[in-house]
Order: sequence, then structure tokens, then C-alpha cells
Amino acid sequence: MTTLHQILAIARAGNPARAWALFQSAGWDAHPDDRKALTLKGRLLKDQAKAASGADRARLYGEAAEAYAGAAALERDSYPLINAAALALLAGRPDRAHSLARETLALLDSDPEQGENAYWRAATRAEALLLLDDDTGARAALAEGISKLPRAWEDHAATLGQFAQILAEQGKDAAWLDRHRPPPSLYFSGIIGLDETNPAIAQNIDAIIAREKPGFGFGALAAGADILIAEALHRAGTELHIILPYPVDRFRQVSVAPYGDHWLSRFDTLVAAAARLDALTESPEEDERGIAVAVELADLVAMGQCIRNAAVLTSRPKALTITGRGDEPRRQHLVWTETGHEQFSLSVARKADHDPITAPSDRETRELAAILWVDGLDQDSQLPEAVGAFQTAGDACYRIAANIAETLSLSRSLLQHHADARISLLIDIMDPQRPASSLLEQAGDMARASGGGAILTDYKSAMVLTLEPGGHAIEEIGELQSVRGPLSLWSVA
Repeated sequence: MTTLHQILAIARAGNPARAWALFQSAGWDAHPDDRKALTLKGRLLKDQAKAASGADRARLYGEAAEAYAGAAALERDSYPLINAAALALLAGRPDRAHSLARETLALLDSDPEQGENAYWRAATRAEALLLLDDDTGARAALAEGISKLPRAWEDHAATLGQFAQILAEQGKDAAWLDRHRPPPSLYFSGIIGLDETNPAIAQNIDAIIAREKPGFGFGALAAGADILIAEALHRAGTELHIILPYPVDRFRQVSVAPYGDHWLSRFDTLVAAAARLDALTESPEEDERGIAVAVELADLVAMGQCIRNAAVLTSRPKALTITGRGDEPRRQHLVWTETGHEQFSLSVARKADHDPITAPSDRETRELAAILWVDGLDQDSQLPEAVGAFQTAGDACYRIAANIAETLSLSRSLLQHHADARISLLIDIMDPQRPASSLLEQAGDMARASGGGAILTDYKSAMVLTLEPGGHAIEEIGELQSVRGPLSLWSVA
């Protein structure tokens, strides 16, 4: 029987219809005495209601409310109770919402340990007061909760999204929520060969950061613009998320040390200060990747991290880049421009003796490409021929292409027509004619880990796919234990 955990994973992967079908076929809908089943039922019905309209929308919200209320009746818990209250309002039952909100307040008053932590206790109280039209009390309770855990950004964002929906249903202005929104996320990048002693560069960087007040910075730490921007962000209290195209020691050797010993200690300080540091690596069977393509992938991952972080926190992604005066824009900067998000650019003179990163050499046969791996197709299933040949690998097949957008579109089409197929999409640097065996193995492992209903991928690929237009649901769903160690597993639907 499909477990509740498996069903929840499919729902989180962005396929609520399949999750609901599995919930019903596994018989979980017939367990009114199971608190976890009722809570998941409420979640799944709520997901369906969001996609519905009119009478169906109100009905589904009402059924979701009663599922949560049933879970709360089995075990007095403020989480399902406040969800039931909010969903009753969305179902057009304000009296029921008021009754459940009062129950929530009574439970919070009788049990001071309710809720996951001090923030959620206060946020739950604020939501109950909001449902009872006590706007003043709701604002005070929310401000108190945020003051207790001021950097619980994801929790704050979830609350603000819920409050905005309630206020919209009540026909009230939600502008007051803006003062509590998490700060923007900033992708940063720039050239190496600049005159770091020019005070105007640092002043301009500081001015932009002071004005935009980013809470999170995403980029690399090459000598020059990267380090100058990262230092300014660190001074401003911004949380640094560093992504490097090579392992730390190798990146230090290639992109920091050659430009002067004075950069080394600054690099080391920022590495130590980073809230998160990711370094892209290749398998032992591969030669080292060329700097241009390695930097391209790292930049795309950093951009994706920035945009996803802003989306999760319901804030805004922005970019700051420093270019050489007269330089042609790099492909990565054009990618950011195509996302439509705000971008700030500083143009500075290059040092005369500096050689910029160049395009891959003629000897470099590797490029950024995607492996689409398909497993579990019925024998009679036909793969589309117009998009290029698939190669067989046992009972599976795969296709490699440099066009990531086309490959994503193809994978989604296959998923639509073959819901039970196990599909993975892996983006990395490879020779499309002779991909490393480790990449093919990883793509196959990810596909086999799928229960169907979603395209599975790894972390870096998920971040690159975040840049693709189309509003794809991209979610982390767990960890895959592979022969090369644990692999963060993500879904695309």
C-alpha cells in the first residue's frame, strides 16, 4: 500500500491530482480515526481547491477544513485547528471560521507549549485574531512572534502568504504585511581585473547595498569584483551563499592567488563567514573542466539559488554585476536579463595587464548539456522521433542535448503522456558524444528512485531549471543514497 509519506512526497513534487488518486486508491480516505491521514487529506483537498474555481473551489475548501478539524478532534493541536479555521473562511463559512478560531485561542491559552516554537505560537494566535476581525490584536501578535525568531524567514513567508489570502477573502487591505516581508536576495558577479584601490568602486557597491538592503547574497569569490561585493554584503550583515566552480582549494589556486597575495586572506575570511558554500566537482574519471564552462555553470546555479530563495520567502530577487568598460555582456548576464528581474550594473576600467576569462579552447569538447533518462515505459510506448534519437541502456533509454529548455519541455511532455514512467533530468558539463559514465549512472539512479508523477533531478540541476520560464513546480523531496554518497533529490512537475 502506498504510504502517507510517499503520497506527501508526490504532492510536494507538484502533482496534487496524482497524490489524491493514490490517497484514495490506497484506502486512506476510509480512515477517519487516523490523525495523520486526515491532516494529509486536508492538505491534498486544499491543493485541489487552489486550482479550482466557483462552487467546486468552495466545496473543496470546506472538505479540507473538516478534514483538518477531524484531525484536531483526535488530538488537540493548534496546527490542524487553525488550518481548519482559515479554510472554513475560504469555503464561505465565516461563522464556522469564527468558531474554530475561538477554539484555537482557547487551546493556546490553556496550553502554553502549543506550536512548534515561540514564533508559531504567536503566529497562530495572530491568525486566529485575524479571522475574528481583531486586526489590531493580529498585528501585535505577529510582530511579537517575528521579534522572537527574527531570522526564521521561511516561516515568516508562509505566514504572510496565509494572511494575504485571509485578508483578500475579507476584502481588507494587506499592505501592512509588507513591513514584515523578508529582505531581497541578491545575485552578484563581476570581473577579476579591476583596480580595487579605486575608492569609487567600493562606494558605489556600498550605496547599492545600502539602498536595496539585501538579506541574502549568492555568488562566487574570485579576486576582484566578487570579493569586493561579498565583503560589502558581509559588512552589511547579509547572509552569504557561496557557489564555486571548483573545490575550494583549487578555486583559491586558480581564481584568487594569481592576482596577488593580498586577496588570499580576504577570500579565506569570506569562506569562513559563508552561511552556505557549494563547490561543483567532477568525477575522478574526468579531466578538470575549463574555467569558462565551469564558471558558466556556477553562475547559473547561483542565479537559480537567488531566484528560488526569493520565491520561497515571497520577496524579490535582484542582481549586481561589475563589468569591464566596453565589454560584451557575458551569456550569464543575458540569462538574468531574460528572467525580467531587476539588475544593477557598474562599469569600470579593466587593468591593462589582465586577461579576462575566455571562451573554451578548441581542445575543450565539453559543454553544458542535459541528460534526459526515461525508465519504466510500457513496451508499446513510442518515444517522439522529431526531437532526436534516444539511446538504450538496458530497459531504459536516454537522450543528451545542449538545449536545456527543449529537453525540459520534452521531459514534461513524456511525463504528461506516461504518468507512471520514471524520468530524470540531469544538467552538468559533459561531452555530449562521450558523457562520463558517472553522469549516466547518476541519471539512471535518480530515475529509478522515482515513483512516477514527477521528473527527478539533483540540486544544481534544479537551480538551473529555476531559470527556465513556465512556472515549474521545483521542490526538494529527499535524499538518494548513491554509490558516490548522499545526493539531494529534487522534483520538477
